[in-house]
Amino acid sequence: MADATAESGPLKFIVSHSDEIAQQVGEYGYIIADSLYLIVLGMLTVFVIHTLASKFLYPYLPNARLPRVVFGALYLLVLVVTVLMALKRAGFDTQGFGAAALVLVLVGASLVYFLIPFFPKLPFIPGHMIETGGVTGVVDSISSFHTTLRKFDGSLVFIPNALVMASRIENFSYTPTRRIEIKAPLDSACEPEVARALILAAVAEDSRVLADPAPAIFATNADASGVELTLYCWTTNEDYMSTRSDLWLRLISMAREEEGIALAIPTQEIQLRDGRAA
Repeated sequence: MADATAESGPLKFIVSHSDEIAQQVGEYGYIIADSLYLIVLGMLTVFVIHTLASKFLYPYLPNARLPRVVFGALYLLVLVVTVLMALKRAGFDTQGFGAAALVLVLVGASLVYFLIPFFPKLPFIPGHMIETGGVTGVVDSISSFHTTLRKFDGSLVFIPNALVMASRIENFSYTPTRRIEIKAPLDSACEPEVARALILAAVAEDSRVLADPAPAIFATNADASGVELTLYCWTTNEDYMSTRSDLWLRLISMAREEEGIALAIPTQEIQLRDGRAA
């Protein structure tokens, strides 16, 4: 009986004061909706400016840390100013509190600017292709505890961030271009300069190979079987695998068709006990 009375008490209060509650909800609901509208509009504006700056401004700045901190402070300022406007419309005195909040935002932004270099940060973002801990793949996601890599066979590898930070990290996507290196062992019967000119001409015909830095070929080894030429050329990250594969296929095709290029094939001579060569 006592429980039924206790349960009916709040319900009876709500029913008896429903008009007053509806009036209060309508009054403050309008303020909340208006405040949310201002917050969303302000933050959307800052987000658009930040996105444009990330695309057209940050890549050309020697130090992009300052504008990032400035835009972060703008986010907070928009939020603080909007909340203060909502509180003021609700009848609260925000004069002293508003000044203190703005000072805190500015001081916090200054501290963040100077402390960012000391915060540990993983040198990659989702979408980058990296190699760490003996695993190569594309970063699928990053959480507080682990990094998820999607390997090229489609499987996912979850690596603890502590292990990632303690391991060597090679980021293949950090820069927009990547160098291709192809070692071509030439037969001793080939003229190295002729082969070098033919290979450079074939590489220049591939539009995916960048003209700057220019492709180059160097003699990197020489032994009894011939001379080893190493080709260096640059392409974009997106075209790296396909360009490297096509250049290899082109080189093999030239070795079969072109005069002046013959790849050295490793051979081994076996001497039998009776003196005959097998």
